Amino acid sequence: MPDYNYTNDYEREYTKKYEGIYTSEEIELNKKLKEECTKEHVNFEVVEDLLKQGADPLGGTGICGWDALEHIYGEIVSESQETNSVNLPKITELFLKYGMDIDNPKVPYDDNNSINPLWDFSFVPNENSISALKMLLDYGLSADSFAQFWDHSMLDFLNIECGDPENDEFWNHECIWTFKMLLLGASYNHIINDDDEIGDFLCCFCNTNDIHIFRNWNNFEYHFDTSHCDRYPELYGSIIHIYSKKTGEEVWKIGVGQPGIKSLEKILKAN
Repeated sequence: MPDYNYTNDYEREYTKKYEGIYTSEEIELNKKLKEECTKEHVNFEVVEDLLKQGADPLGGTGICGWDALEHIYGEIVSESQETNSVNLPKITELFLKYGMDIDNPKVPYDDNNSINPLWDFSFVPNENSISALKMLLDYGLSADSFAQFWDHSMLDFLNIECGDPENDEFWNHECIWTFKMLLLGASYNHIINDDDEIGDFLCCFCNTNDIHIFRNWNNFEYHFDTSHCDRYPELYGSIIHIYSKKTGEEVWKIGVGQPGIKSLEKILKAN
């Protein structure tokens, strides 16, 4: 038997629990689906044919071990970094057409072993991935699943690493597109109503405009004021000013990681 490098008994038992959930024929279809969808030039007719035959976008590519816990769609999202996610909207459209339900995979999500594909969206903040995200939201993506995206994104930016979001081209792009995706998600009533934390994080209590304006994510410009950062210019401690491209007026502002609502309100009013 292959050595799957389990680090504890829980991992070993979790994988065994779902071994054999797919037949060998289904696994072959899933493998072909992943292989086609991770090509630079995807043949969407082949993808659709595989879906018609029963390939599962949330399925695994192996009967046992870690491959049995894999969710193909998450792998496709992650690997789309190499192509600016250019194929992701069409892939997502087809997957949804043939019944993909992010919130109900055959193998349940688990923080340690079987990861929700929304977690992988934090790797691809761009125009194509936000288009795919909107499709998922339109199909009723749950607040719990959306939280996987924004929790992972902010964990990376605030606790691990983020350079100067205003003057560094790479970090400016990453932060702008991540916040476009966050605000898009929060513009859906079921997301903002079912997740109190995202409303606080995006400072909904300090802003008077309708958050639904962010369904049109390219109508706005983002600027980062890093003068409140304690150590050096970074996202943590920044004030994000969002302006309408049409009028030039400020429509929203966010204090990232500022301590306490009262302190944050005072800082935002002063800026």
